[in-house]
Amino acid sequence: MYPIQHRKYRDGIENLLVLLIGGIPIAMPTVLSVTMAIGSHRLSQQGAITKRMTAIEEMAGMDVLCSDKTGTLTLNKLSVDKNLIEVFAKGVEKEHVMLLAARASRTENQDAIDAAIVGMLADPKEARAGIREVHFLPFNPVDKRTALTYIDSDGNWHRASKGAPEQIITLCNCKEDVKKKVHSVIDKFAERGLRSLGVAKQEVPEKSKDAAGAPWQLVGLLPLFDPPRHDSAETIRRALHLGVNVKMITGDQLAIGKETGRRLGMGTNMYPSSALLGQDRDASIASLPVDELIEKADGFAGVFPEHKYEIVKRLQERKHICGMTGDGVNDAPALKKADIGIAVADATDAARSASDIVLTEPGLSVIISAVLTSRAIFQRMKNYTIYAVSITIRIVFGFMFIALIWKFDFAPIHGFDYCYSK
Repeated sequence: MYPIQHRKYRDGIENLLVLLIGGIPIAMPTVLSVTMAIGSHRLSQQGAITKRMTAIEEMAGMDVLCSDKTGTLTLNKLSVDKNLIEVFAKGVEKEHVMLLAARASRTENQDAIDAAIVGMLADPKEARAGIREVHFLPFNPVDKRTALTYIDSDGNWHRASKGAPEQIITLCNCKEDVKKKVHSVIDKFAERGLRSLGVAKQEVPEKSKDAAGAPWQLVGLLPLFDPPRHDSAETIRRALHLGVNVKMITGDQLAIGKETGRRLGMGTNMYPSSALLGQDRDASIASLPVDELIEKADGFAGVFPEHKYEIVKRLQERKHICGMTGDGVNDAPALKKADIGIAVADATDAARSASDIVLTEPGLSVIISAVLTSRAIFQRMKNYTIYAVSITIRIVFGFMFIALIWKFDFAPIHGFDYCYSK
């Protein structure tokens, strides 16, 4: 336009510079950063500490949440029904099964299972009464059991172990008929929403903590009940209303997962972790690709940490914004992979380090409240952005029409004045 209007190029360049400088919404980064910082503080007051500011935006857009069962959907306050204890060793009473399980538990720094087992005894001191502890094998995700090597009052060496029934069955090298009976009891417990805990014992004639010892003997099965949180069902309904699909990821049996899902209104469309590998599929899902199976499932049971990573990866490939909860060292890869990694209350340092958000309070309601707050924060940021851009466009076009139609020339200082006023 300037050549047509026979105006100086220098004036045109100065006017263009004013428009370019004036068109920059210079306050926007500061306002958005401050908004996220205030929002992060607000989330921390609700029990969700944000480690990465952009996680607020991702939390607002989350549409799938893969949640642990134990401690998040349930209270993680286990109880044992003594009347339902199953004994498999001859000449052994239920009280002795309880005592062996208590001996294979920690008496200090207890987890929920240890606390429940030792709490069954009339006096917690009975767990170590009359014996001398030699070596304690703590729980780990591979062996899935604990064990205590101890010496009784007669100087004889023994071992007691408790853990996942499958691990205890393998440890004891049980016969097929015993395995069938054990699995029948496990299924009976699972249908009632009860977890099973196997108990075994062993003599150690070599009197050495590193000795292989005599063959292990299966002693019994303990039923463990972990009640759902009182607010979990309502929280899941709120999540679905917000468009967040909650999937249960549990290491427990499939029947337990289905029963918990039924109680919480999550649905019972759950599958074993082997289905992720294309194994143990029903005829109804045999033709479904793994990606579609994960997307449609309400949850997975018998899950190991490596399965969590695969679930997150597949959901992201289906264009979902995925959140994942975790608490252990082995959960770190899945937490890192997820769009929003959430370390639950009492998580390990490794899980907290890999996560984007750290919860200071247990339960699913904290996460859903954080989603609501994040969406409110994101909406404020969006509203301000629309306002700032619309104002900028209006003023830039106004200046441009003034410069071209009324042939008004702006001094460069006007652009800086405009930026300062914004």
